[in-house]
Amino acid sequence: MARTSPQSPSDDDVDELACACATIRRASRAVTQLYDGWLRAHGIEGPQFALLALLDRLGPCSQATMGRRFDLDKTTLSRNLKLLKQRRWIAFAAGSDARERRVKLTAIGKRRLAAARPAWRSAQDELRAALGGRGWNATLQAIDSMTRAARVVQRATVARERTS
Repeated sequence: MARTSPQSPSDDDVDELACACATIRRASRAVTQLYDGWLRAHGIEGPQFALLALLDRLGPCSQATMGRRFDLDKTTLSRNLKLLKQRRWIAFAAGSDARERRVKLTAIGKRRLAAARPAWRSAQDELRAALGGRGWNATLQAIDSMTRAARVVQRATVARERTS
């Protein structure tokens, strides 16, 4: 499958950024472009695939659960879910109380996910091969560690602000 990049700098053309946020966001955009290139033929983007895959794995769940899993704020998640609903890939159902809505994968969404899964696997395998087995594992561990650390710092900051 042919993939194109909006700009194709050489592999050595990655400037070191002194900011963790800018570095992670750059990596996120590059990885998203890779997955989007593979998934494009299936009419789905990487972030949409991730949401559908989560619903496939968890079954119907609340938006709060989905937001926590992906560290997405309510507005961003709602905007993404609205698009998935328009495409009839998900549906909303009443939750355990009037305030909660459950999100579930529809039959159309399941078919879309199943059709796109081999392309996702190709993107995953291609990136894993480029990093090598050790590099793949180390990268995922480092990103997970960064996520946990950011959450700890964020909670501490919120707690500090409440006591101020």
